[in-house]
Amino acid sequence: MSRQLKRQIGRAQDGRGAKVSPVRRTRSPEERLNRILLIGGGGLAIGALLVAVLAPHFDPVALAINLAAIAVGLLMGKGIGRFMFRRVLPPGK
Repeated sequence: MSRQLKRQIGRAQDGRGAKVSPVRRTRSPEERLNRILLIGGGGLAIGALLVAVLAPHFDPVALAINLAAIAVGLLMGKGIGRFMFRRVLPPGK
């Protein structure tokens, strides 16, 4: 059955059976960037933790340095992303 025919049947039934799809909230480019960085940073942090724990000799200082380097890299990524998307974002943000 074609889409047009389904719509006509839905209108004829006065809306009975017509399912309204939920409204999708659009995300801003900054929200998308934050989500990418959160997922990527979480993955990197878990990876650094696994490497440190599974190493033959556990070195907490090396783990702390790796996690700090990941945090600095994420902040740099956010700054670079803001620079790249500066035309897309509204001027107030």
